[in-house]
Amino acid sequence: MAFADMASRSGIFTLGLFLALTTFLSMMRTVIVPRPLKSSLTGLVMLAVYGASRGIAAMRRTYRGRDKVMAWTGPVMIMSILLAWLVGFLFAYAMLIYGISGMPFGQALRQSGSSLLTLGFAGGTGSEQTSIDFIAATTGPILIAMMIGYLPTIFQTYLDREVLVTMFSTTAGEPSWGPEYLARSSMAGTTSEIASYFRQWSEWAAKLRLTHLTYPTLIYIRGSRAHQHYVTSLLAAMDAAAMHVSVSDTEENSNAYRLLLQGSQTFEVLFLAAGPQKFTKRIPILSDYLTSKSVPSRPALDIPAWNNNRRSVHAAAAKDAARGITAAQARQLGFDQARVSTLTREQFDHALAMLKQAHVPIVRSDDDAWEMFSEIRKQYEYPAYGLAYKLDAVPAPWSGPRFKKTPVEYPTSVVEVRATITEPQQPTTEHQ
Repeated sequence: MAFADMASRSGIFTLGLFLALTTFLSMMRTVIVPRPLKSSLTGLVMLAVYGASRGIAAMRRTYRGRDKVMAWTGPVMIMSILLAWLVGFLFAYAMLIYGISGMPFGQALRQSGSSLLTLGFAGGTGSEQTSIDFIAATTGPILIAMMIGYLPTIFQTYLDREVLVTMFSTTAGEPSWGPEYLARSSMAGTTSEIASYFRQWSEWAAKLRLTHLTYPTLIYIRGSRAHQHYVTSLLAAMDAAAMHVSVSDTEENSNAYRLLLQGSQTFEVLFLAAGPQKFTKRIPILSDYLTSKSVPSRPALDIPAWNNNRRSVHAAAAKDAARGITAAQARQLGFDQARVSTLTREQFDHALAMLKQAHVPIVRSDDDAWEMFSEIRKQYEYPAYGLAYKLDAVPAPWSGPRFKKTPVEYPTSVVEVRATITEPQQPTTEHQ
């Protein structure tokens, strides 16, 4: 019996070391190291919270009902991760104390909690136990300090993300839609600001890619309003850029091109960061330059309306982005399939007719504009659709299906509103 008890305690002590190391590495990878390092513990907690939220949301009939449930996903995920670290250290130190002492596990757990939370009502008698108590007492305040620093960082990053999304809702509608943005800009007489707005969105997309890879829980934090979502807002901005390029023949569209490049990479990276998911189609990857032997090669991208210099820049950027993508991720993104856009010609013609009514300058024929737009959009459509499907974003126009069939919600059309407004009557002058 003595040997069996010693073997049992030794095994539990080893498990305690493993749990303490796992929890410590999870904390370091999630909060401290400024890189998108994966943690099994953090990933498991995020998956559990997401699965529970998704299951509860599926029982709601309307999008608004699902949005109310999914709005809790991100905050609960953050608190669950912090709680998992605390519980992990609590049981890890309890296992260590239990392994080197003869006390029952319940008493070891009580001593671990007393030391970890610096309560001081229970302590060890031996030098080995005292050492563990000191380590636990050091870990507790450090963990609490990290919680205090982590939450404001997440909140500030969220606010920085939502400022542009909120501003965009006044010019692109709510939910945001690319053609509506071009129509409102034309009717408001602010077409000269479109280029600078595209540049602002390209910088926003790059920052989004960085922050949401570093803090992946931000991916699941929704906007302050049910009909605002950062995924559909970025998609709307990119659709506006694609249509702007498609209907014009000017070479002065560098900001639109920059947005399409930055946005495409952002959608791909965040789709991979969100993890494997069930989707109606695998997602084609923008970067066609992977060199893995297990992945079939395909021809380089050929972007319509781009000159050869811009094509070279696009290809080089895509090749750089592909360096960190494995063959398995490439297959998950549908690298071995041809890219197509699911948007129909009828949908495009409807938007084009709206732009014409809003007096948006259009110099290309409808056929040429459609061909160009569909060729551009197929580069980012599926990653965007997959992310919107995963996060159950607002069912904005041209944003793909949702995990539960949901009717598309359109923003208020400025063209339709203008048709209902009559011209003011000129005052008549009476001559005495």
